[in-house]
Order: sequence, then C-alpha cells, then structure tokens
Amino acid sequence: MEFLSDEWYTAANRALEQLDVGDTQLSVAYVSESSSHCIVLADGRASVDREVDSADITLRQTADVTDALRHGSLSALTAIQEGLIAVEGNVGRLAAAREVLAAVDTVLSSVSTT
Repeated sequence: MEFLSDEWYTAANRALEQLDVGDTQLSVAYVSESSSHCIVLADGRASVDREVDSADITLRQTADVTDALRHGSLSALTAIQEGLIAVEGNVGRLAAAREVLAAVDTVLSSVSTT
C-alpha cells in the first residue's frame, strides 16, 4: 500500500490501537510540500490523521527528507541538527514525549508501504 493513502491510514490506526501512550497529550504535524499528516497522542491513545488543523509541534521538511526519514537513511535528530527539518512550537514538549513518539514510530514502521 502507498504511504499516506487511505489504506495506509486505516492500517496505521489499526496498528496504533494497542499502543498505550499514558498521559501524554501532544499533536505533532509533519508537513512537506507534497503531503502532511498529524500524530495525535491523547486520552492514552495514539492516532494518525491526514488533517492538520492545529498542532502543538509542526515539523516542516522537503519530500526528499520525508522519504529519507521513512526509509531510515536519515535520522530525525540529524535532520533537525542539520537544519533539514524546521521545528515550530514548544521543543521541550517534543523532547519530553520522545519515548512515546519513538514507540509510535516503531509501530508505524511496521505498516507495509510501497
């Protein structure tokens, strides 16, 4: 299935159903020139949505950076340090949620894409 397709969102949210995010309350928008999506951590659950109405943190990057991150050839930390990802919002909240977001990333990386 194609990354960020309707089928991918359905599979991703199904995979995230079992993940407990505790009391973390955060929304993180990932925005590139060709796509956007938002990870929402609320009420002990995680979900991913294509709508990005508002977010606590917004990460802006090019489509090439998005692909490199998704395929694991670039780490998010390196991309941020090198200025390839612009971070808008409270970076402290992002850092505080790093373990939960890493767990979300692990779950989402298990969702097959083409």
